[in-house]
Amino acid sequence: MSEVAILNANRTLELPEEIAKRFQISDRFVVWTDGDTLHLKRIAPSPLDVVEHAPVENPLSAEEIDDIIHEVRRQKRQQNGA
Repeated sequence: MSEVAILNANRTLELPEEIAKRFQISDRFVVWTDGDTLHLKRIAPSPLDVVEHAPVENPLSAEEIDDIIHEVRRQKRQQNGA
């Protein structure tokens, strides 16, 4: 699939609707160029972000934190081919 993105006067890149709807408004991307090619790679949020942004008035339980840690470790093992 190939569509056209537009760089507007505010230097903001407007993605075509079909592509943009695949992402959340707060998604972050790493961006780099290779000659005249622009690459965008979505940065997958870490499960640890949930712990970091947990509200002080409603903290996560030890069990919830433990589950998140186990998930992070599982993902790392998977990435390392273990």
